[in-house]
Amino acid sequence: MNLRHCLRRKSIGLALAAFAFLMLYSVIPPGARAARAETLVVATDTAFLPFEFRENGKYVGFDMDLLDLITREMGVSYSLLPMDFSNIFANLTAGKVDMAIAGITITQDRERSVDFSDPYFRSDISLVVANGNTDINGFADLADKRVGVKRGTEAADYVNRMLPQAKVMYFQNMDAGFPYLEVAAGRLDALVHDTANVRYYSQNKGQGLIRVADSLATPNNFYAIAMPKNSALTQRVNAALRKAIESGSYATIYRKWFGVAPDPAKLMIR
Repeated sequence: MNLRHCLRRKSIGLALAAFAFLMLYSVIPPGARAARAETLVVATDTAFLPFEFRENGKYVGFDMDLLDLITREMGVSYSLLPMDFSNIFANLTAGKVDMAIAGITITQDRERSVDFSDPYFRSDISLVVANGNTDINGFADLADKRVGVKRGTEAADYVNRMLPQAKVMYFQNMDAGFPYLEVAAGRLDALVHDTANVRYYSQNKGQGLIRVADSLATPNNFYAIAMPKNSALTQRVNAALRKAIESGSYATIYRKWFGVAPDPAKLMIR
């Protein structure tokens, strides 16, 4: 056997081995690949105060602190990929990201396409109007009114389902608090959004410009970390989340961002 023939056979063998590896890799679920990787790709919203927002060149917020706690406990690092909230689920189902944390509400529709961790936060929805608006004092006053919602959220689902006469205007994101500014300027009559974000904005940048006219308890509005279907990460994330709650680390970051201690009755409940 000459040298050229040996090299050719070796090249063919290497090519077949590479092909076999690629085929094996392609059938491993995204979560299983992520579990073996050193760095997880994590999707988040571009701006959802106080959960995630950009400040001094980096993303901060309750979700970001919780993500740090969980990945540290899991022994992995992560790369953050901010995007409009409405794009998160397409990236999860396509396996382009390993997980997403963005104040994501657990719903039956979403559970058909992604896996969720145990809940880590419970939120209601609130109605916001301009500070001088005395015509709207509750959800019942929204018929024929221009109502802003963030696309893909529990608040948007509620308005569409329960307030069919409202003139709904959709926003892709809450960057720079733009929808709130539209309310303050009178270009929107009202905004319906998650209470945690509403109260944070109204007590900070929106103070004196907007007011909370009404709030509505939504017992199933739990936030959780989302992962691709059948992800190998789900159990590890849940274990890390439980550790953060039991150790008191969760309570520490909760007080940091919300000013009060978390209610244990609102945790780990589906």
